[in-house]
Amino acid sequence: MMAGYTVKSDKVNTFGETKNPMIWRNPTDNVLYASYKTPKHGFKEADAWPIYDLDAHLGNVKLAQEGKQFDNNAFIDSEIENIANEYVSNVQQPGRVREAALRSNTNSSVDIINIWTEVLGKRDRQYAAKNLTKEIPIPNLVIDIDTVTKFGGMTRIDEGLTGGIAKELTYTRDHFEAKKYGLKFVIHEEARLKNHHNVLQDSIQVAATKIEQRQSYDTVNALGQVTKQVTNGLWTGYESSTDRSSNNPLLDIARAQLNIEGALVGGRMSRIGMHPLTYMRFNENTFLRGLASTTPVPYNFEPGTTTVKGLEGIGLVLDPSFNQLNVACVATEVEPTLAFFQGPQRIGSEHDQESGDDKYFIVDYHSVDVIQKETGRIITGVVTASDWT
Repeated sequence: MMAGYTVKSDKVNTFGETKNPMIWRNPTDNVLYASYKTPKHGFKEADAWPIYDLDAHLGNVKLAQEGKQFDNNAFIDSEIENIANEYVSNVQQPGRVREAALRSNTNSSVDIINIWTEVLGKRDRQYAAKNLTKEIPIPNLVIDIDTVTKFGGMTRIDEGLTGGIAKELTYTRDHFEAKKYGLKFVIHEEARLKNHHNVLQDSIQVAATKIEQRQSYDTVNALGQVTKQVTNGLWTGYESSTDRSSNNPLLDIARAQLNIEGALVGGRMSRIGMHPLTYMRFNENTFLRGLASTTPVPYNFEPGTTTVKGLEGIGLVLDPSFNQLNVACVATEVEPTLAFFQGPQRIGSEHDQESGDDKYFIVDYHSVDVIQKETGRIITGVVTASDWT
């Protein structure tokens, strides 16, 4: 754990006074850094220094759960480790020593590192829509992607190479910037004293889920820019007076795959995203379950990523955020359709000495963008929507 700290050195000023170092998570190495600047172009440019290794922390937690011995090697900055240990020791003391540790100006920014570990241990439903993207960790707020325009192909030429000559490859550059999202909340002194629950821990866990929620919602919004493909027919339609489906869902998906992988950019369809109720209708189609099936139709309403029945090697992403009418077919590995740029994250706190209230905030820099339009298709109008509210 770590509290707000006061360190007299060249690299750390007083944390809790006017100039406070900010604590960031670098998504490229999962290490917490302290800095006085926002890492707009990288952590080195911001003069940031490493203080805590979250991967080492998670490894220690796993060893502890297995009953094995582990070294407390997550701290990188020895000064902060000493202050954190002293703070923990004071908090474990009875009476005024504990109260002084909790209420002092030095420790008013309650355990920023401990809060990060709570963020990693959150509990909530899965927001799986982000799994339709290619996640690209970036240690700064800006990124440029270059796209090459290929040669058209070979042509027959006359003797003496008198045919047309292709020019060199051309490149185009797209510029992206991570957007800033945040959530700020306050825990009043009265709530902390009266409530039997751990208000801070519960609040942090709930707030942390909003990071993935925002990221998945942004993914759904970005899918709106992907090329549309009208369905060949409703997946829920049946031939008159029969129990035979009139349209084959695999035909729609095959068309999408052929268009994605035949777009001359080398893409490969790897995942399909749909609403859980749409997937239920997909499984009910007789082209998949058979006309005289003797086994129950498999249903799966749990958000997450699994496999698609009848399509080997294709991942299925289920999320209630998806439009029931549509199915998203995308590439996530080779020439990905959507990129999820994960920038730095920051958590901080502020204590009001007069009211006794504690304010906390979570800041997340990210952006979801279409980077290869040709390798994605949105199949529209596949089912009739059902009211599930």
